[in-house]
Amino acid sequence: MRSNKAPDLKEKVPRLSILGAFFSKSKKNETYFPELRAQWKGMDKGDRVKFVLGAILGLAIFIGALVVVYFLLAAIAG
Repeated sequence: MRSNKAPDLKEKVPRLSILGAFFSKSKKNETYFPELRAQWKGMDKGDRVKFVLGAILGLAIFIGALVVVYFLLAAIAG
């Protein structure tokens, strides 16, 4: 007979898929959204506008980089 106890099935963490491992956490962080709301409320209107414009600019740069890489690969492939 084994002397070691088998781990409880309830304590096991479900395995994530490869894609799920990148986009999800194993445990939900209950303090994330309250902290995020507190930070947003702590910002004045000018800081909020700068934040949103920076996010839009960052997204535009990212999409532009993807388009440039696509055209470079298409040119290399012929």
